[in-house]
Amino acid sequence: MMNKPLTFFLLLVPFVLSGCVTTIQNSLGEFGGVVKSTVQGDYYLSHKKYKEGEKQFRLTVQEEPEIPLNNYLYGRMLLANNKDKTALKYLKKASILKPDEADYHFWTGVAYGRLNKRKQEKQEYEKVLSLEKKHLQALLYLGHNRLQAKQYTAALENYNKALKIWSGSPSALYNRALIFSKLGRTPEEKQAWLEYLARYPSGAMARRAVNHLNRLQDFSYRNYRLASRTVTVEKIAFQPFTANLERGSFPSLKLIATIFKNLHKGKLQVIVYQKNNTALAQKKALAIKRHLLESNSGITKKDIGISWFSQPEKITIQGKKLSIDESVAFFISKI
Repeated sequence: MMNKPLTFFLLLVPFVLSGCVTTIQNSLGEFGGVVKSTVQGDYYLSHKKYKEGEKQFRLTVQEEPEIPLNNYLYGRMLLANNKDKTALKYLKKASILKPDEADYHFWTGVAYGRLNKRKQEKQEYEKVLSLEKKHLQALLYLGHNRLQAKQYTAALENYNKALKIWSGSPSALYNRALIFSKLGRTPEEKQAWLEYLARYPSGAMARRAVNHLNRLQDFSYRNYRLASRTVTVEKIAFQPFTANLERGSFPSLKLIATIFKNLHKGKLQVIVYQKNNTALAQKKALAIKRHLLESNSGITKKDIGISWFSQPEKITIQGKKLSIDESVAFFISKI
C-alpha cells in the first residue's frame, strides 16, 4: 500500500521587509548606502515590485559588492522572482559578510529549502536560533523542515515555542494537530484541531482539519457540499431532547443560507437524522426550515426542501466509514 503524501501547513513568509529589517548602522560614513538601500528594499518588497527591485539591486551590488545589506536585498528580490539558485549565492554572501545577522541566515535557509537542500536549510535556521532564540519565522520553518523529515517530536517542540510567541500562528496550530495524529496522541489531536478551527474556521485547511476531526468521531464541525462549493460550519445543535435550536447554531445556518442565495440556483435540502426517533427528526427539520424562513435570509418556502430519518447518517471520511446517530446535512438539488 502506498503511503499518502504528507499534507501540512507551510505558511510562506511574505516577501516584505517588515519584521526583517536589518539594523541600520550608526556610522553612516562607513555605510553610506545603508539607509537608501533599506528604504528602497522596503518599498520594492512591500509593494511587490520584485522585477524593478531586482534590477535596482543588481546595480547596487555591482557598485558596492561587499556591503551585506545590498547582497541580502538583491537575494530577496531574486528569491521573490523565483530565481532561487542565484538568490542563494547572494544571501549566503550576505550571511558570510555579516554572520551575526539572524535574518540573513533565515533567508539563506529559505533559499536552501526552495532548492530542496533540507540539511543546509535546517542548519541555517539553527544558526538563526543560536543568535535569536525567539525568532518566530525560524522556529516555524525549522518545524516545517523537521516535520518533512518525520522528526515529529522535534518539530512539535518548535511549534510549541512558536505558539508561545504568537498563539494564533495558523501553520503552528495546524501542524501541531497533524503531529499529534502521526504520534497517535488522539485526545491531544482532537483538542488541537478544535483550537485550529476556533481561530480559522474557513478555507481549504479548515476543510482538511474538519475531516481529521470527523475521523476521530468528533462532529463539532462539518463540511457540506453546496453545488460547486464546500462550506465548513459548526455543528447544527439543539437543546437536549428537544427540537429547539441552540443560538450558537444561528451563524452556521446564516452562512448556509447566504451561500445558497448567492448561487441563484437549485433548492436547499435539509436532512435530519435522529436514531430511532422519527417524530423528533421531523420536528428538528421543521425547526430549521422555520428559522431559515424567519431569519431575513431571503429564502422562501419554495427554496427549501426537508426530509428526516430515524436512522444514523452514514458518511465516509478519509476512507473510514462513520455513523452519526443525530445530525443535520445540507445539499442543493436541481429544481
